[in-house]
Amino acid sequence: MIFEVKPRNRYFEILAKGREGVVVFPTYVPGSYVIRELERNIVEIEGIRISKNRFYVKDNFRYLIYAVSKDQREAISTLDYIFINPPAVFPFQEINEEYCVKLDLPPNWKISTSLEKKDGMYCADNYDEFADSPIEASPYLKVLKIDDKHVVSTIDDLDVEMIRRIVSEADKILGDEDNYIFHFRRSDKELGGIEHSNSSAIVVSWDREKLATLFAHEYFHRWNVKRLIPADLKHNYEKEVYTSLLWFAEGFTDYMAVIISLRAGVIDRKDALKYVANSLSKLTFPGAKRTSLAESSFTTWIKYYRQDENFLNSSISYYDGGLALALYVDLEMSKKGKRIDDLFKEIYQEKRIYSFDDLNRVLKGKYEIDIEDLVYGPAVKILEQLKDDAYIEFIDRGKPYYGIMLKDKTITYVEDNSPADLAGLIPGDQIIGFNGKSKLEVKDSTKLTIVREGRIKEVIVGTSPNPGHKIKVKIGRLEFEKEEGISDIEII
Repeated sequence: MIFEVKPRNRYFEILAKGREGVVVFPTYVPGSYVIRELERNIVEIEGIRISKNRFYVKDNFRYLIYAVSKDQREAISTLDYIFINPPAVFPFQEINEEYCVKLDLPPNWKISTSLEKKDGMYCADNYDEFADSPIEASPYLKVLKIDDKHVVSTIDDLDVEMIRRIVSEADKILGDEDNYIFHFRRSDKELGGIEHSNSSAIVVSWDREKLATLFAHEYFHRWNVKRLIPADLKHNYEKEVYTSLLWFAEGFTDYMAVIISLRAGVIDRKDALKYVANSLSKLTFPGAKRTSLAESSFTTWIKYYRQDENFLNSSISYYDGGLALALYVDLEMSKKGKRIDDLFKEIYQEKRIYSFDDLNRVLKGKYEIDIEDLVYGPAVKILEQLKDDAYIEFIDRGKPYYGIMLKDKTITYVEDNSPADLAGLIPGDQIIGFNGKSKLEVKDSTKLTIVREGRIKEVIVGTSPNPGHKIKVKIGRLEFEKEEGISDIEII
């Protein structure tokens, strides 16, 4: 198929050329595990709708896409900037045929994409490759050279030397000769990043200063996810694809981002250990006693990507749990003179499409490390295992607490079976008084004045000993020596 794209403010006008028949608009984008209903942005189309995202069309047809999403997983079109994540804009017919896009832009605009330039168009051999290649353009676009193979595409400023050091360190592990683009933009929203085979797209808020681990995370996905692929992760673009391996695909990648950034000298040990401590803290909540890493991966479509105020009670992030498990594996491998790098190298050389059994076979067979119970049992077990090799202190354990988290005096979280829970408090309650005072003090039998659904209520809350959520961690080995990290989490 060929797509001729004419950007307008807030819209893309598109002439599509293919075969008469059915076209399919994706409902989600690979790498982001939520049904986005991307077809909702179709404003006009020359075709007959046969389902929410499928249309019967002639060989040539026009359609209009609404595009104002700042999210790098979707698309935006303004008078001086466009960004397209292809699944958000372009449908497909047959997966294994050529797809090309032609952009109707003023001559002073610069275009950045990993697609191959061909006869005035940008093309891919199949839809999977096409969908995996974002397109960015602007008259203000800068392409900043990192080295001969890597560039940053951006309308903003960025510390290129930091990225160069990350890339250099990451490439020592598995290496890659292909070109790579970091698409980067500042925004009024913190949206993070998404991986692609030969690029990544990163959008962060203006006040975010620390970027190293985010860039390292997305870059390491070049291997882990894009070239090391869970066997059950076969995208179809229309419905959920379930895998129990996101703890490895995402959580181990998150750990490698910390290690790579440390080795590159772009973060210090204290920041690295704070990052680790923040993940370990999440394993202290009720959700980690109820959910395994495998289950949290499998339910990502309805849990992680649709987090509500009860998430810490009901589930665990496979990012946090996976990072903790990766730390455990790295510590265990180091006892045998190896590092987690060696695990990635062996899997990469041996079997690039892997199952849990493949991973555990390598760990058990070569390093006598069995992670089955840590993956399929409650995630809290990982924290218990780490205590043998890491000093973990629960700073707030035993202190009086209510069991709530607050944002601007509004309750954002109530821990199961905490004093706040037993007193009847719920997320969304706005606290306007504490024993008749404006400042909160944690002490027994506190009378809280709250607003709930516009009604003023008074609630008596007791205290109990905090089970321990704020963590201090010290690791005497690996890259973490002679430093400690304290998690940011605050539960009152």
